Amino acid sequence: MNITVLSIEPASELGTFNTIVLLDREQHQFTMTAETAEASGQTIPLIKGDSHFCKTFRWNQEASVKLYKLVSQFNRGDSLEFPINLGDCEFIKVERFSLKKEVKIAVK
Repeated sequence: MNITVLSIEPASELGTFNTIVLLDREQHQFTMTAETAEASGQTIPLIKGDSHFCKTFRWNQEASVKLYKLVSQFNRGDSLEFPINLGDCEFIKVERFSLKKEVKIAVK
């Protein structure tokens, strides 16, 4: 599955961004949130995705990290040129033994 980021734009709420992503030919919109946390006396920037984002990329952590990094760059004011192609990932089916239910897992 080819992943292309079409746009990242500020949303109406401060620190939130509307992110439009193309997964092959299917367009998805995610709301990403930029926050900060304190750890060991240091402020750490955090980017969080909405529930649709988490469900879409739960089996492909590499793709989600790439998207988090792009939103973080945008939040810092870095110049990004869209569309940005993040590459291909492959979804394979795995049987969940405890529930005997088929699920999809992304493999790069």
